Amino acid sequence: MPLEVDPPAHGAYRELLLPFFGRVQVAAMEPGFRAAAREIVARFAAAGRGDAVHDLAFEMVLQGLAVSFRRAADIAEWRTWGVETWITRADGTRDGSHLDRYLDRMYDEARVRPDAAGDVFQRLAAATLEGRALTPTEFRGLASLVLAGGRDTVVKLLSGAMWHLASHPVERAALADDATRLPVAIEEWLRWISPLPRMARVACLHANTPAGPVAPGDRVLLDFLAANHDATVFEAPHEIRLTRSPNRHIAFGQGPHTCVGAHLAKVEARIFLEELLAAVPDFALDGEPVIRWESLEGYRVANVFERVPLRVG
Repeated sequence: MPLEVDPPAHGAYRELLLPFFGRVQVAAMEPGFRAAAREIVARFAAAGRGDAVHDLAFEMVLQGLAVSFRRAADIAEWRTWGVETWITRADGTRDGSHLDRYLDRMYDEARVRPDAAGDVFQRLAAATLEGRALTPTEFRGLASLVLAGGRDTVVKLLSGAMWHLASHPVERAALADDATRLPVAIEEWLRWISPLPRMARVACLHANTPAGPVAPGDRVLLDFLAANHDATVFEAPHEIRLTRSPNRHIAFGQGPHTCVGAHLAKVEARIFLEELLAAVPDFALDGEPVIRWESLEGYRVANVFERVPLRVG
């Protein structure tokens, strides 16, 4: 909830979240994002090397959440969860019990002190939906969505951008010389990586697919990664073309289900990359990256970056 809620309830939940991520609200966060980015980049520059995933992208996302959520005191706890919000066990199942415990605590605290001008949890506790307060299930669903959505996708985006720039010095130098090109480049990294590769839905109608028939009620996956590499839409989709425009990718969904935090994620990524390229215009890979790849028709796409070692100069 609310990702898998039908209209009109879906629209009501979305309207409730929009004020958290409006352009005016995000603009007010930009100084905080920039201060965090400068501090993180300065540590990297001073050390001379670091991991793009854990030392740079993950730290930027934690600091960004502290700014947007107004919860700086929670950074240390968020860091203990690791780069991905849900822990993937050896058998492939995912464990989110730490997130559940955290959200239970946030709900208990926020409902005692709801505040429309407070942190993100106090604002959710103070919000009304059709004239009533949110239920515990609604609170946890919305809080989980904005917290997980604000972590994992941006870590992947920034990690992938730094991996690409470290591997392509000509493109890195061009962006360092003209940072106004970053927004177009970010759209291409979003398309190629597709940080959220797929999302579950429930079929409403009968359909025949290459994988077999689908019946109403069946669980299906919308494959954003495949759509973003559709050769009938994108010329040479296997290539990362940082000047690709227009770029009609659906990395953040489409239509009424477009991610409400898409603008915030792009602003945070742009500010971090601006600061990185301004302070450290010359960096390269410092060893072999550890990457999980997705297989498409005839090529592979990097989707999860576990380690991307970098060195300055």
